[in-house]
Amino acid sequence: MKRSLLFVLAVSLCCLLPLTGVAGEYPDKPINFINPLPPGGTLDLQARAIAGPLGKYLGEKVVVVNKTGAAGAVGTVAGMTAKPDGYTLLEGWSAQTSLMIGELLAGRKPAFGVDDFEIIGRFTDSPPLFLVPYDSPYQTIQEALAAIKANPGKFAFSSGGIYSISHLPMEILLSELDLKMRHVPFQGGGPAFTALIGKHVQFSAQFPGSSLPKVKAKQLRALACFGEKRIKNYEDVPTFKELGYEGVLYTSWVGLLAPKGIPAPILAKLREATQKAVHDPLFNAVIEKAGDQVRYADAETHQANWKKEFEKMKTLLFKIKDNK
Repeated sequence: MKRSLLFVLAVSLCCLLPLTGVAGEYPDKPINFINPLPPGGTLDLQARAIAGPLGKYLGEKVVVVNKTGAAGAVGTVAGMTAKPDGYTLLEGWSAQTSLMIGELLAGRKPAFGVDDFEIIGRFTDSPPLFLVPYDSPYQTIQEALAAIKANPGKFAFSSGGIYSISHLPMEILLSELDLKMRHVPFQGGGPAFTALIGKHVQFSAQFPGSSLPKVKAKQLRALACFGEKRIKNYEDVPTFKELGYEGVLYTSWVGLLAPKGIPAPILAKLREATQKAVHDPLFNAVIEKAGDQVRYADAETHQANWKKEFEKMKTLLFKIKDNK
């Protein structure tokens, strides 16, 4: 009798062991990937470009979820506070740095900081473009800058939100060249584009990927680039640097973040899959066709760079505030 009972228990344990292994597999259901901005902008384009290859290497579908509000802060906080099980990821980008600093400028404690996330990796790093409506009277950047200088405060530029990645480069430009323009912020890049195409504003700084269809459709014209060098699909667009405006430089990164506290094996799997996805030909084809620049950085490198960026941008934004 005792032997029979032991046999039954042994068989039961053998049956349970495989089930335990299956339950521990990651991932075993779709993964939500939060994009903190509305559809239509650069961030959305890149989220959807990486989701497919990332899902391929993880073995489960990655679903892009647009969770918007407060210039990206709502979605960012949602990603930060999500259950740290690997099933909610967050798209990181340079504007999160500006959002943190914006809170400091207002005398408040930021809702999140660099150390509040698990860094997965960076996948692009791109400079914005100085844009005008296609039939704008300003056909060169020199003409546009001359008009702005001659008419302080007359012109306006749109952005995807206060201290967003499309706001900051224009503030750098105004600060470096001692110019004055009105800022008209919107909730994301899509509405900022609409305002420029509709001529509700005269200028905007937007990014290569989301700008390209509108440039090709002759809705917008790119007059200058904020990067170190000219970029693909915009080879005829000069950089501010090559025109002699050395201090007018800005680039924006996009990457993958996760809530703090994800188990180490899941984090390692996410990092490995992200590296493969960034180097996947499909992702590269989409990003390069869009005019953006694929530039992978691992978690350690990106975290160090992000901290340096935070300190640099904090100094710059406080300087801009003090000069106003």
